[in-house]
Amino acid sequence: MTEPSATTRNRNRRGQGSRLRDELVTAASGLLEDLDGQEALSLRAVARAARVAPQSVYLHFADKRELLTAVYRLRFGELRTALETTLEPLPETATAERLSALCHAFVDYGVSHPGHYRVLFGTAGTPGWEPTEGQLPGLPTMDLLVDTAAAAGAPDPAATAQCLWAGMHGLITLRQDRPSFPWLPLDRLVDALVSAHLAAAR
Repeated sequence: MTEPSATTRNRNRRGQGSRLRDELVTAASGLLEDLDGQEALSLRAVARAARVAPQSVYLHFADKRELLTAVYRLRFGELRTALETTLEPLPETATAERLSALCHAFVDYGVSHPGHYRVLFGTAGTPGWEPTEGQLPGLPTMDLLVDTAAAAGAPDPAATAQCLWAGMHGLITLRQDRPSFPWLPLDRLVDALVSAHLAAAR
C-alpha cells in the first residue's frame, strides 16, 4: 500500500476535529486490512496514511490501544447494524428463521467485506483487555447471536452461539484460503450448519 505524505492533505477547518478523528480511524482500519496483525500497526503509519503529522494522532488517541478500540467499535457497529437490519422484518415468533437469517447475514458480511472482516476477526486481539463492551466492542454482536439462539430453543445459548460463530468463520475464511476446493453453495452450507444446531437443541 502506498502511503501519501502528510504535506498533501488539506487541513480541516476549525471545529472539525471529529472529522480528523474519523479519518484516523478509517486509516488505521485500512492498514489493518493488509497487515499480519495489530502488532504491526504503528501510530506513525496511521498518521502517514491520514496525511497528518504524527503529533495529530495524539490529539485524539492516547495510545494505539485506544485507536484500535475505536476501529473495532466502528467495524463491529457496522456488522451489528447489518445483522439487526436482517432481523427487523422477521416476527419474534419465527425463532428458527431468525437464527438462520442472522447466520446468513453474518457470512454474507464476511464474504462481501473481506477487508473489514479481516480487521474484526483476522487480527489478534490484545491480551489483557477487560471483557467489557467498552474494551471489547464485539460483545454486543455476540450477545445478539446468543439471544437469538436462546429464543430458538438452544439449551446452552452461549455454547451454541460460539460454535455457530466458529463454524461461520471457518466457512468464510476457508473459502477464501482454499478457492480451488469444490465448495458446495454457501447458502447450503450455512443452512446445514444452523439446522444441525437446531436439531441438537430439540
